[in-house]
Amino acid sequence: MDIYSIILSFLSDNWISLIGAIIGLIFLYLEYKANVWMWAASIIMALFYIYIFYHTQLYASMGIYIYFFIASVYGWIVWIFRNRNKESGEEIITRVNQKLWIPIIIGVAVISVLIFFILTHFSDNIVYVTIGDSLTTSLNIVALWMISRKWAEQWLLVIPANLISGILLFVQQDILSGCLFIIFFIVSILGYANWKRMVA
Repeated sequence: MDIYSIILSFLSDNWISLIGAIIGLIFLYLEYKANVWMWAASIIMALFYIYIFYHTQLYASMGIYIYFFIASVYGWIVWIFRNRNKESGEEIITRVNQKLWIPIIIGVAVISVLIFFILTHFSDNIVYVTIGDSLTTSLNIVALWMISRKWAEQWLLVIPANLISGILLFVQQDILSGCLFIIFFIVSILGYANWKRMVA
């Protein structure tokens, strides 16, 4: 088989993951820049990852992208009207109130435990995959709520969520999506630094 046939075969077998990866990178760039159009990219990306996580049997992660789709519509509306510089039209990034950290941590823990018990009844994944799937889902649920409020610290939940998701996808043998989430992990660290600089 020549190289041309190998490339065509790879593209044919992985076109959904490739398109999802491209949209994901566009979303990540727009999120890094705190651009309101990140929500449009996230809506499209959510549809691709619902399909991908369904086929890799990461059902909680699939659920987060269903939530992500709905929440992205909400987030887009909120960002248009909330914390925007009236003169320049730029987004105003703020810091989370320190008093909210305990409820945020408790929220992540409670959601993670609930999802874990749900998954143990509806999936046959090995325990550590189920634990990781539950944790990344809960981190993303709370982080997405924080993003809608334009809090820079949302990245502190997104960073570990992306790393764990990447590892889980490698374990489930979805190498392309796993590589994408490792890139997400690296860029998320840079995103946090950038949003901290943008804090009003």
